[in-house]
Amino acid sequence: MFSLTAHAVTSPQESLTLSFTMTTTSSYLATTGGSLSVSFNSVQLDTNSPQAYAFGVTATAVPGFAITGLNWYFGDGTSMVVPYCCQSQVSEVQYHAYQQPGSYTVLVVACDNGGNCGNAVIRVNWPAPVPEYPNMAMPLLGALLAALLTLGYAKSKRVRAPFFF
Repeated sequence: MFSLTAHAVTSPQESLTLSFTMTTTSSYLATTGGSLSVSFNSVQLDTNSPQAYAFGVTATAVPGFAITGLNWYFGDGTSMVVPYCCQSQVSEVQYHAYQQPGSYTVLVVACDNGGNCGNAVIRVNWPAPVPEYPNMAMPLLGALLAALLTLGYAKSKRVRAPFFF
């Protein structure tokens, strides 16, 4: 499931706000004949550096089993283990901030007391900012401006610019 919400900009003083939610769900067969299901979503919280996201997960074990923990892997080398006891369903939100632009694969793994595990994966993208002026454009614009100013000065003084063959 994917949903997108945008706020229309009605004046130059306003800024564009854009948020999205992407949800993926995976169910894995358990060795006991049941399943442990995990559903997962993310929301981008900030567009500045560091880029912050909220990740929500719901894990459900089959009747008679309890979730023992959630293992989070944020895709940038950081991870976290959250232990649980005695619950057949858990819902949790974790927040994480990425320091560098990039594409990150976030994985959450839920396990129950029967040794069954399920996981869900989501990918978040923080694109590298595009420079307002490409690096080569400024020197070229400077050279062009200098040439135009020189020609304009030469015309105003009625001086002919030398031609080279």
